[in-house]
Amino acid sequence: MSSHAAGRGPGRVLRMLTGADESILDTVPTERARYTAMGGVVLGTALMAMFSMTVALICVFDGFHPSILLFVPVWGGFILFLDRWLMSSTAASHGWARFRKMLPRLGLAVVFGVIIAEPLLLGVFNAAIEKRIMDDRLASVERYESDLKQCNPIPGSPEDATDAAARNEPKCTDRLRFAVKSDTRPIEREIDATQDEIDVTKKDVDADDKKYAELEDLARKECNGTDGPGLTGERGQGENCGRLRDEAEQFREDQRMDANHAKLKLLNDKITRLNADLSGKRTDAAGQINETIAQRVADYKGNQREIGLLERLGALGDLVDENGHMRAAEWALRLFFVAVDSLPVLLKFLSGYSSYDRVVADRATSQRRAQRVATETERRRRVIQEELARIQMNAEHASAVNKVEFDARMRHVDVEVLRENLTDSRAEYLLHDSPTLPLTTVPPPAGRPRGGEHGDGGYR
Repeated sequence: MSSHAAGRGPGRVLRMLTGADESILDTVPTERARYTAMGGVVLGTALMAMFSMTVALICVFDGFHPSILLFVPVWGGFILFLDRWLMSSTAASHGWARFRKMLPRLGLAVVFGVIIAEPLLLGVFNAAIEKRIMDDRLASVERYESDLKQCNPIPGSPEDATDAAARNEPKCTDRLRFAVKSDTRPIEREIDATQDEIDVTKKDVDADDKKYAELEDLARKECNGTDGPGLTGERGQGENCGRLRDEAEQFREDQRMDANHAKLKLLNDKITRLNADLSGKRTDAAGQINETIAQRVADYKGNQREIGLLERLGALGDLVDENGHMRAAEWALRLFFVAVDSLPVLLKFLSGYSSYDRVVADRATSQRRAQRVATETERRRRVIQEELARIQMNAEHASAVNKVEFDARMRHVDVEVLRENLTDSRAEYLLHDSPTLPLTTVPPPAGRPRGGEHGDGGYR
């Protein structure tokens, strides 16, 4: 196959991706296969970059989006031209020089390799990542619901006993607390006040009942003839029996025992009614609290829509931290993708200083020499032009000076001729005794125009 035919077809396109010059490859045709293979590597890294960007954008948009058709080709073209530049600019004759030129380019390739590798890792571990995200979201919802219940306890529930402590917790901010329409606190305060009044009244009633029972018992013993301290032991309705019964009745009237018993009954009826109202209020409040919590939890779930890129990266980090095998697999894949993306630069460096590179270096040297000669020639041309311009400027200056001096001498000669003419005219006047002699009769100097033609206003 001729070199002309070898320079056409798909191989030529692949070699173009490496920045190879076909005119140079015509002089070293054995290099064509190597540069064709390098072009395949460059194309492969660009395709891998496009796939990586596709995965990343799908994670960002949570599915296909029309903008992917724009961003992915642009990203692939950028990586393609970057690798082309990296491969076409690392040739050097000495190993250390090649390594020094290759090192920053390798660092750049590694950076882009990491950028390309991360979305690919998300694609590889996609199932585990999505499961972890869903578990984390479920735990987050449950934790949020628990905080709402703790910061907004249902009145009368066991959790309500810790209501004050819960409301004072730092986490119970306005974001978690809320108010309900069925407020049970006024009824609870009224019940507490009524219960305090019942306790006081019942204490007094119990004391009066006890004292009254003692007086009644003493009167009954006296009337029954029971022996004992303060008793006569005589059976029947005697004086002492009547007196003790009167004392008991007087105590009952003085202490208003019947009114106190009626008051206590009213208070007990009131607290029974208040407890019934409180139970209804608590039921309404519980329904409102549960409804509000359910609505807030539903809104919280609604905000967890698409799984974004950062959320996927965070879940991948959590999985890697918790699982040593996954950490090893992640780093193995990351290093593999980075190495693949760095292959164009590594291949160029490992290929050494080839025949193609020598021809390129010779052409570059010849071009530099030709450029230096052209630059020196141009510099000399400009120096000569500047010298000629300086000489011409000096000549024009000298000519202008000579012209000015000549015009000055000519003006001096004209003045002398005019003076002589005036002298001759005055002499002629004196000879002929003429009283006046118009100045206009004085002839102008030979070879000079009259003053009026130049706007002088005539001779003076």
